[in-house]
Amino acid sequence: MSRDLQLIEKDICSKICDRLDKVGLLYRIFSRVKDSNSIAEKIERKKAEGEPYSKDGKKMQDIIGVRIVTYFHDDVNLVREILSDVYKCVDEEIDKVEPTVFKPKRTNIICSFDEKQKGTFNEVAKVTNRESLQLTDHTFELQLRTILSEGWHEIDHSLRYKSKDEWKNHSEKERLLNGIYANLEVNDLAMKSLFSELAYQHFKEKNWEGMLRNRYRLKFQLFKLKEELKHILNEHPKVAKQLFKVDRHDVISKLSKLEFSLPINFNNMVYFINHIELKNEDIANLTPDLIKNCL
Repeated sequence: MSRDLQLIEKDICSKICDRLDKVGLLYRIFSRVKDSNSIAEKIERKKAEGEPYSKDGKKMQDIIGVRIVTYFHDDVNLVREILSDVYKCVDEEIDKVEPTVFKPKRTNIICSFDEKQKGTFNEVAKVTNRESLQLTDHTFELQLRTILSEGWHEIDHSLRYKSKDEWKNHSEKERLLNGIYANLEVNDLAMKSLFSELAYQHFKEKNWEGMLRNRYRLKFQLFKLKEELKHILNEHPKVAKQLFKVDRHDVISKLSKLEFSLPINFNNMVYFINHIELKNEDIANLTPDLIKNCL
C-alpha cells in the first residue's frame, strides 16, 4: 500500500515545500502513507465505534498524512493561510484555546488532492483493486504543530488517546501530564516574545540587519544590507520605526502570493516592505523594477 501512494505523497510535500520555501519560513515537514495494518485497524475501530466507512458514505481521509512543524507558534496560522492557496480545505479540526485547560492543541485540516493527484489515485485504485481504496476518498490530512508540542502530541495520541482505560484511576498523573503541556505552551509564547524583544533592542541600536532577522524570523540569505539603505534608515527614524512596526504576518502573506520567488535577503525585504507599505521615495528610487512591478 505504501509504495502505491508514495507518488501522491511526494507530490503533495513538494508543492507544500515550494510555497513555504518561497517565503523563507523556518519549518520541518514529515509525511507518511498508512500501512495495511494501520488501515485495517482503523476500519475495524470505526466499525466498533458505530461509524463504519462505506463506499457510498463516509470514507477514510487520512490515508496520506502530512505534518508541518513550525518553530514559532504564530507561524501555525501563517502556514495554514499560505497553504490555503495551494490545497482546498474540505474539513478541519482546530482546538480552541481555553483559559483554564492545557492539553495538546490540534490544527488538523483535511485537504483535497489536486486534479493530477486524483488521477494518480484513481489509476492506483483501478490497478490494485484493493477494497480499502474503495473506502478512501481524494483527500489527505494536514497537521500543523509547533516544534515544542510536536513530540508530546505523538506521545499523547499513542499512550493516552488510544489507551483511555489505563488513565481512568490515575487522575493525578493526567493532571501532571497536562501541566507539562502548559509549560510547553508557555515556552512557545516565551520564544516568540524573546525574539521580539531582541528585534526591538536592535532597532534602538540601529542594527538594521539584527532588527530584520529577529523581527521576521526567516531564512535570510547571507547578503549584507546595502550602505545606501542603512543611511536612509539612519537618517529617517520614522521610516525605520515603520519598518519595525509593520505587520509580519501581512508581509509574509503578500510575499507568498507573488508570481515569482523573491530571494529572501535584507535588501529585498526592505524594498518589498517599502513598496507595499512604507512608500518612502528614497528607498523607492533604489528598488529594482522587478519588485516595483510585482503587485
